[in-house]
Order: sequence, then structure tokens, then C-alpha cells
Amino acid sequence: MFDALWFRLLGWGERVRREERGDSLVNWVVLAVGLAAAAAAVVGLLRPAITDAGQKIVNFISGG
Repeated sequence: MFDALWFRLLGWGERVRREERGDSLVNWVVLAVGLAAAAAAVVGLLRPAITDAGQKIVNFISGG
């Protein structure tokens, strides 16, 4: 069992050593920027609805 775990760990380490780390980092940065842009677009589109719903909640809580 220990041998299987050890060889799996060695295989993983070998794969990490061969992989281009810069490419992986670029992919993560592109993904993060894309998700941030999508989130900003969704908030921009839904802002009037969010504002209206928030005002209704405040009015309901305050009794007015």
C-alpha cells in the first residue's frame, strides 16, 4: 500500500515537473478576469432590481 502511494506521489511530482507552469498561471488569470467581467455585467444588469428589492425590504422592516 505504501509503495502504491509512493509511486503515485512520484508520478504526480514528475507530471508537475514537466508541466509548463507559466501556461497554467496564464489560464488561471484569464479565468479570473473573465469571471470578474461576467460578475460585473450581471450586477450592472440587475442593479435596478437589486436596488428596488432592497428598498422594499427596508420599507417592510421599518413598517413604512
